[in-house]
Amino acid sequence: MITYHCLEGPALVRRAAQALDTVPANAVWIDLLHPEPEEERFVEAALGLDIPTREELAEIEDSSRFYDEPAAVFMTTTVVSGISERRPTTAEVTFVLTPRCLVTVRYCELSSFRQFEAASLRQPGQFGTGHLVFIGLIDAIVDRIADVLESVQVDLSALSTQVFDEHRDEPADLQHVLKQLGQFRALLARLGESLFSSGRMIAYYRVHVGEPKQGGAKGLLKALERDVRSLGEHQARLLGDIAFLLDATLGLINIEQNSIIKVFSIAAVLFLPPTLVGTVYGMNFRHMPELEWLFGYPMALGAMALSAGLAYVWFKFRDWL
Repeated sequence: MITYHCLEGPALVRRAAQALDTVPANAVWIDLLHPEPEEERFVEAALGLDIPTREELAEIEDSSRFYDEPAAVFMTTTVVSGISERRPTTAEVTFVLTPRCLVTVRYCELSSFRQFEAASLRQPGQFGTGHLVFIGLIDAIVDRIADVLESVQVDLSALSTQVFDEHRDEPADLQHVLKQLGQFRALLARLGESLFSSGRMIAYYRVHVGEPKQGGAKGLLKALERDVRSLGEHQARLLGDIAFLLDATLGLINIEQNSIIKVFSIAAVLFLPPTLVGTVYGMNFRHMPELEWLFGYPMALGAMALSAGLAYVWFKFRDWL
């Protein structure tokens, strides 16, 4: 699907391509979402570009993510999609900067792109060129990562309270906690990959294109680089928190298992002396004088109870119970 974002007056206006006839002259941003082969060929012919296909995006090496051509600058970054659906996956987005407009090629829905479209309507005149649209999109991607990290921090705080709160009516479901920690760990790993890739792309843009001089965009790239670095540090701290909670949860599980084993072990020791007494008087020997006693049976039962009671008193005295 091709979507044109055209500069009409001071604002960007979204237009869906009705037919593959011509690219609007005032198009500032051309968004290719799950493009068909004919759509790719149309944009390539209209702008004189060689747009990477989906297979090429999947096979692209890290060293080939950023390169220049006479007519455009190609930059590919890693983004995280499916966060709202709790199925985060990484995907590649290619930014193609030309003197005429910006072209984005992606095969995933991104909330950051939708947020940027809404912001462009609220801030008319801020995104009059493809370069400004590019910076705005990167800013939206970084903001989205910041929001997700903040949400993960809140969830981790709730998990920490759930694990360590002694006043809860019900004990924490530690197995569920482990699953959540694993999901957060996987999400943070993907966000870290996206932050690293975005930081490289911003640095490449600054070197090969330069800092924009237009109004509010001036100095924005430096601010974005600072944000990426700080978010990377925040992501690392959250990974540390997850590692701590994981160790603590596994420790609590081990304590619970040890408590269960302790109960069975003590029960086995308590019933060992009575079992020994019962085993002795269960032997079928001819000469066992106690079998002829009138009080032999009560005596055996008493010996069993006394041996179990003495073991119980000893365990309580040693504070093993």
